[in-house]
Amino acid sequence: MRAAPGSVATARAAVEALLHAERIEEGVTLAERIVAAAPDDQGAIALLATAWRLAGDQRHAALCDDPALVSTALITAPAGWPDLPAFLRELAMALEALHAWRTHPLEQSMRHGSQTQVDLTRCDAPVIRALFAALHAPIRAHIDQLGPGSDPVRRRATGSYCFAGAWSVRLRPGGYHEDHVHPAGWISSAFYVSLPEAARPVPEGWLSLGRPGVPTRPPLAPSRHIAPAPGMLVLVPSYLWHGTEPFGGERPRLTVAFDLVPG
Repeated sequence: MRAAPGSVATARAAVEALLHAERIEEGVTLAERIVAAAPDDQGAIALLATAWRLAGDQRHAALCDDPALVSTALITAPAGWPDLPAFLRELAMALEALHAWRTHPLEQSMRHGSQTQVDLTRCDAPVIRALFAALHAPIRAHIDQLGPGSDPVRRRATGSYCFAGAWSVRLRPGGYHEDHVHPAGWISSAFYVSLPEAARPVPEGWLSLGRPGVPTRPPLAPSRHIAPAPGMLVLVPSYLWHGTEPFGGERPRLTVAFDLVPG
């Protein structure tokens, strides 16, 4: 930090080390300094929230436990498809065709699967374009119900949004997502296209929220799990730690994810 006093990435790494070494108050102080200097850095906000949680600071709850900041909704089948299952089947076929990679990419949270390498918002396939049209209503409802506020999500709200990249993930049995955040986002997502057989032990394959993706002392458990369902969209703050619990069975699972930024 002395060598690079202006580096936010270096300061974030120092906070991670402090939280791992159980030097919580030092971690809180440094994380507060980072967020003051880079208030929209979602990685820095995540570390500050983690430091507050370890310190027993009630400000953590306002950042991570506000129920309005997380929403789940089933999309409506777009016009041209008889029902949602038919739409999801065709969508799965189109997405599978884009999964050319055999394993997970470097420096990503997923393990034992593949990720598409194109921005899905730029795809011309009618079924993929129909997906993003169908996502508008639940996204709009999520943003509208936030209301005003000074927290990192509400204070950036402008009344509109833009997609800042979208991709698909195909996890094989045994796959999972390590807990992570989206540093350059605002609101992040998981949309479930197809899932393994439903009768899996709880919480296999569930979305975990709140478990830090960095080692802390003491370790912290997820604050919440969400059971996925085909056609479900989950929206969370981009700074909220989230991951996927490992799952077994015989079938892979297919999802779409995207980041939103204020319009």
